[in-house]
Formats: sequence, structure tokens, C-alpha cells
Amino acid sequence: MAVEEAGAPPAPCGLRERKKQETRAALRDAAVRLYLERGPTAVTVHDICEAAGVSPRTFFNYFDSKDDAVFDWDHRLTGQLVATLAARPAAEPPLEALRRTFHETIPTLVADAGWRDRRRLLRAYPELIPKLLHSNSTMPVAIAEAVMERTGLPPDALYPRLVAGAALTALRASIGAWDPDTSAEELIAVLDECFGSLAGGLRPPSR
Repeated sequence: MAVEEAGAPPAPCGLRERKKQETRAALRDAAVRLYLERGPTAVTVHDICEAAGVSPRTFFNYFDSKDDAVFDWDHRLTGQLVATLAARPAAEPPLEALRRTFHETIPTLVADAGWRDRRRLLRAYPELIPKLLHSNSTMPVAIAEAVMERTGLPPDALYPRLVAGAALTALRASIGAWDPDTSAEELIAVLDECFGSLAGGLRPPSR
């Protein structure tokens, strides 16, 4: 499992909205940086606010907890994936459309130095991974609903859930295997390998 974030360029916004985005990004970046420097348990909301130059009251206008700030990419990524998937050609098979959606989304995400730091953080503190999975628990549902829209299948159909689950597992496996010190192209190559395995029926690789 981010991506101002990945996906299509943001729509023009006024000064107030731009300031809000900048404050949110400053809090998120400060949270990740401090988690890396001190360890998650040693960082407080007050520390994050001090590093970002805002008050705790401002912090809680954006996030409910310090972990929410660290996982902010994941909340935003869901909407961007759904929007990008909806814009893919209707004739594309759903799994291929999702692969292309990730292709469009990943480069901007990887270009964000803070997101790369977040990847390093998860490697250093794997105990954060369950919190990450909980944080983006709405993503499989949203992607499944988007696949349902593309296919015209009814809400109780199993296929959209299977496709969404398989695609997101491929994305997580790719990100987990990717070295954050390398390029977006390296991550996309791993992602394509994962999707190729899915398309091939997950046959065991030759030794």
C-alpha cells in the first residue's frame, strides 16, 4: 500500500483551500519524519504540531490521531484510484484496467519524498502494518464498487470483489517488495510481474 497525491492533477483551488492542503501536508510530513527519527511510540501530537508550526486544535481539524496523519496518503489514494479507474476505456477488462490505473497513479505517489519515507518507516516498524491495513480498509469496497459499475454486475456479485481483492493484493505485494530508494519504474516492473502472475492463473514460477 500516497497517491497534491497520485492520480489526475488536482483541480484549481482558491487560496484558502490551497492553505488547507499545505497545512495537511506539513502535518503529515512532520508525523512521518518524527516517527522515523524517534520511533512511533515516542512521538506525540504536540511534537508533530511543534514541527509543523501549528496548534493542536489545528491538528485535530485534519486528523483524529497521530497515526491518521502518517496514513493520510491511503485515505486520499482510494478516491484517486476510483476516479482514475472510472476514466479508463470501457472495453478494457477489469483486471487490465486496474493495472493501468496503478500505472497512472504510482509515479506521482513515488515522486513524493514523504511517501518514500513512509515506506521506509513501515520497513523499520512493521508493527505499523496492521494499522495501515485498518486505515485503508475502505479501499477494497470502493474498488469493488467501481468494478461493479464497469461490468454492470449486481451488488451481490462475487466477481468485482475478487478482482478488487486480487488487484490490491498485487499492489501491496509490489510495494512490499519494492526498494524505496529506487525509481517508480522499478515499482511498476514489480507490479506488472504480479499482474502477469494473476493473469496467468498464479502458476508456480519455474526454479
